Amino acid sequence: MKASRPLWIAALLLVGAAGAFWGAGSVPIALLSLASVAAVVALSGTARRILGALLVVVGIAGAFSGHWLAIAGGVLVVASGVLQAVFGARMPKIGVGGQKARPRDPETDMWRALERGDDPTDDTLAGGPVSNE
Repeated sequence: MKASRPLWIAALLLVGAAGAFWGAGSVPIALLSLASVAAVVALSGTARRILGALLVVVGIAGAFSGHWLAIAGGVLVVASGVLQAVFGARMPKIGVGGQKARPRDPETDMWRALERGDDPTDDTLAGGPVSNE
């Protein structure tokens, strides 16, 4: 299984749980589920696994209201928490892993120097030798 797939499954389970809790009238738990989506995406490693364990507890507690939608929401939160607890260390952190360092392009550097108002042909700006004329 691809490493990012459990992350998106966990996030979608929390969105579904938020809808279920909202429908059951448990608005605070619905908002907590939505906030957890952002936390799942932002955290990584051990912090994500701890969040998963906390979500299992919240899901079990939220299901005890007795409404069938709250029970469904609790099951979804528990499923998301278990996914995070099991796969949390292997899930990627969004926004960091996909960025690669680009090689420097001399032409782009010259255009940027022109935008700053510098002379791109002047060797002293590029750290080259200084002529004593």
